[in-house]
Amino acid sequence: MEGGANRSSPGALRQTRTSHGWKEVSEEAAVTTFTFVLAGEAAAPDNVANFRRSADGFGSISRIVVASAATPLESDEINALVASASSDFVCIIDKPGKLNAALFEHFERFIAAHSESAVVYGDETQRGESSDHELVAKPIFSPERLRCQYYWGNPVFYRSGFFSEIGGLDSALPGAELYDLALRAARSGAEVGHIHEILFEGSGPALLGPESSVGLESTRSALQSHLDATGGGEVRSVNSSGIHDTRRVVKGEPLVSIVIPTRGIYQVVDNATKCFVVDAVASILEKSTYTNIEIVLVIDAVADPKAITELDALAGERITYVQWDRPFNFSEKVNHGVLAASGDFVLILNDDVEVITPDWIQSMLALAQLPGAGMVGGMLYYEDDTIQHAGHAYWEGDASHIGLDTPRGDAGPLGGYLVEREVVGVTAACALMPKSVFVEVGGFSHLLPGNFNDVDLCMKTTWRGFTIYWTPHAELYHFESKTRDATVRGFEVDITWSRWGFRMHDARYWPYPLSRPPR
Repeated sequence: MEGGANRSSPGALRQTRTSHGWKEVSEEAAVTTFTFVLAGEAAAPDNVANFRRSADGFGSISRIVVASAATPLESDEINALVASASSDFVCIIDKPGKLNAALFEHFERFIAAHSESAVVYGDETQRGESSDHELVAKPIFSPERLRCQYYWGNPVFYRSGFFSEIGGLDSALPGAELYDLALRAARSGAEVGHIHEILFEGSGPALLGPESSVGLESTRSALQSHLDATGGGEVRSVNSSGIHDTRRVVKGEPLVSIVIPTRGIYQVVDNATKCFVVDAVASILEKSTYTNIEIVLVIDAVADPKAITELDALAGERITYVQWDRPFNFSEKVNHGVLAASGDFVLILNDDVEVITPDWIQSMLALAQLPGAGMVGGMLYYEDDTIQHAGHAYWEGDASHIGLDTPRGDAGPLGGYLVEREVVGVTAACALMPKSVFVEVGGFSHLLPGNFNDVDLCMKTTWRGFTIYWTPHAELYHFESKTRDATVRGFEVDITWSRWGFRMHDARYWPYPLSRPPR
């Protein structure tokens, strides 16, 4: 069944609906046409009628075809419908809902600025547990996140020729047809665009994963094929929640130099005398399953000899000491440690951490080996099992941590605390970098001894074109006190914001406001 009309004759005027009402537009200017294929749940009669009403305002630029309501989708039927389409873009809708009134306006503006985009997806709303529609805001194209989660959802527009070029829907993957199509599009190298506006209004909950065993098995196959075609990896689990545990794998066994700046002294904590760096090194050596490491300690001259004795007993020749006899400067201490490091990768680590996941180094290292990788961070928890860090967020002039104070296990917006993903930055409390990248960007700025040195380093890294990743699979406790007096000096603020203030609102990978002020 079809709806809509063909293009009007050149020079004609038509009315189109925008976010500000109706206006007349020259047909000669309306160069973008759409075919909407309603399939699966979206092909139910009531939804088709509702969808048609929402598309009325697009007039001659839109065409609606209705495929089978069967699930899994009838791939061959849909491919044939797309092949017969004469439109610029095709959009397969598989969930009930309707188009947003301003879709055409947003799309035309976007495609005018991004004419090379072969795939375009947008934000949507979905009906939550209440009757209200909830915004499903999505990040820009995030290839590593996509292999963990089909976050594109609805709507996704493919150029008709590109859809056919990459093979259309694969009938051998029932229940994962659209996810597989997205993965093939992602690895094709074609330009993928995101419109940060509501384009689709869903009438049900946002279900991002298949529920049937057939669909889950198809998802596993699609993901493994994608990993095999993009550098390797393994699918550990697939889930109806739409959050899939896929991992990159370490190539070879490169030496990782763990650089830890420390005072090396004992102090009383919770009525017990302890030395943080001794406990941290013990945790690394006892729990980590990646063994090709060296530990570079940049240690103060006032360090307690007892701590040195304990460290030697723990690590022996795997420890390199770099003596520090100057005033405190975190940035300068780490830079000196990296100069003494022998590994091709450096893992910058605070001395007040405890390893949770044994394969934390592998999880970070595998991402750091990706082409163009600049830095990788992990999931840090406070000792009360609330999140300290799930990546940096730069929002409306502030710099803070994603997930701050959220209970451990919380999924976060759009499941963001559970998936590996691209980020704008990570904390220097736990950051792994190719040593060559650290050197190329100039390391830490000595002008920032205590605060914002990691923000500056991340900014320099992405400014040079490198990508920063975050993984939830590298979990550590960070015993930095929630109530400590972390004095921020005015000159540190001035230096950082004079350099990077123009980039201090970056919602590309995390389009969600900060839940609390930074600290």
